[in-house]
Amino acid sequence: MHWLLDFGRRIARVLRAIVSSLVILFFACMLLAVLVQVIGRYYAFSIDWATESATLAQIWMVLLASGLAMRDKLHVRVDALLSVLSPRLVSGLTIIVMLACLWFISLTVRGSLAMIDVGLLELSPVLRLPMWAAFLSLPLGLSYLALELVLALGAEAVAGPAG
Repeated sequence: MHWLLDFGRRIARVLRAIVSSLVILFFACMLLAVLVQVIGRYYAFSIDWATESATLAQIWMVLLASGLAMRDKLHVRVDALLSVLSPRLVSGLTIIVMLACLWFISLTVRGSLAMIDVGLLELSPVLRLPMWAAFLSLPLGLSYLALELVLALGAEAVAGPAG
């Protein structure tokens, strides 16, 4: 079990570097598109592609950054109840919640694959990009989130209850 967790951590290290770079790139693209749009509006010049490109960059950025947030434990967590429970119960409850999250992610990824099939036939309204490129953010971003969740689950299972 430990070797599998170590292998996952090595893969995650490489993926984290790639995902972090992509998040920065998408944020910069979104920022640039919004800036162009604001300047265009100031000078009463319509820049129709700016909104769509900012939206697409934001979709990719948010879905990829969700895995980074999972790595750093930045997702919302209600911990008022956890402070009054025993460490063993907290560990068990955490594992149950993580497994429920993995189940939900698996359903969402499966549903997003059908969206990609539809996206093969559609183009975005302004940029005329194939919509599968936007829809691909769902399974990729959620799969990365699931990897980070599995690593957190593995660390929780190996560490056991604290205290």
